[in-house]
Amino acid sequence: MFDLRYKGKPCVPSHDALKDMAQHDVPPSLVEHIILDGTDYKDRMMARGEIGRSIKKDKFEIIVKLVPSYSYSTDQDVWVIKHIGKRRLNK
Repeated sequence: MFDLRYKGKPCVPSHDALKDMAQHDVPPSLVEHIILDGTDYKDRMMARGEIGRSIKKDKFEIIVKLVPSYSYSTDQDVWVIKHIGKRRLNK
C-alpha cells in the first residue's frame, strides 16, 4: 500500500492511522501527496520529534503526523504514520 520514503526513511502506517484514513475518507495516494508536498504543521499536542504535514483541500485542512521509530523486523529507522486528521477551516 505504501512505498513511500520521507527524508530517506520508509513510512509505515499504524493501525490507528489506517482507521483514521477510513473514517475521514482519505486515500493512500492523498497521504503520500501530503507527506511529500504538504506544508509543515505544528500544534501543542505534538510530542518531541513528531513531525506534522498538512494541506488545505476545499474547506478542510488534512493533517498527517509522523513519529520517528525503529523497525526490528527490517532492521532500519522508519517513520510511523501516527495520525491522520481532518478539520474544517474557519472561512
